[in-house]
Amino acid sequence: MALRTLRGSGEYAELAGVIRAYGFGRRLFYAPNVGNWGDALIHFGTLQFLHHHGIAHQQLHRQVFFNLQAALAPTGLRLPGAVLLAGGGGAWCRNYATSRDFLAQCGGLFDHVIVLPTSYELPPLDLHPGQVTYFRRDQQQSAATLPQSQFCHDMAFFLDFDAPAPAERLALGNFFREDWERNPKAVLPDDNLDISLMGDDMRNPLPFFRMLSRCARIRTDRMHVAIASCLMGIDCDLYPGNYFKSGDVYRASIAPHYTTCRLLDW
Repeated sequence: MALRTLRGSGEYAELAGVIRAYGFGRRLFYAPNVGNWGDALIHFGTLQFLHHHGIAHQQLHRQVFFNLQAALAPTGLRLPGAVLLAGGGGAWCRNYATSRDFLAQCGGLFDHVIVLPTSYELPPLDLHPGQVTYFRRDQQQSAATLPQSQFCHDMAFFLDFDAPAPAERLALGNFFREDWERNPKAVLPDDNLDISLMGDDMRNPLPFFRMLSRCARIRTDRMHVAIASCLMGIDCDLYPGNYFKSGDVYRASIAPHYTTCRLLDW
């Protein structure tokens, strides 16, 4: 079955235009966010987006830039004519600040940094105001934290491939998180499977979709489980974690475009 993507939305076209404008005549590097299997939906969606828009780039792991920063720091040199695409996600919050920490340390290497759609709980970087372009994936708390940011859907909504429908489906699948981003009111069912912990950001997301497709209805507090459910048209109940991320993305991207997913409270 084909996925029900948002890749035709104007927000993605605007994002592509910003990347082309800053990348013109410069080297464009892409450093994916580091995370779990849910982050792989962001990463592979980003790769499809860059390919779809014909945006040439070089993908490098964050550690490469950490090493470069350490080597160049004593010299005061930086990477001339270079622009960084920083992979989006949720690691700009009190739970996980790894994306912000990475850019705080390495962002000064580049002529310009473009942060792909992210949820912002923590303040912006202490870099020159014109050196960073921020994209947010919600219209509420992230917009309040970084008013200068621009909205674009989470990159997972750009994913598109054929996900074979199973011959039989389970009535219900429970896919709740078991990490410290859990809501304090959360209660884990006995048959819970935290699917996002079964892989990392580099793992092919197709098995992720295949496992979820075996369920006729899904209950989760994992935002990317809910996004995958929406893309496949599967009935989904989404519950909040311990901060605003899931609810705000639901209101910005899911509620206006998908009728199969509901945001519920604990």
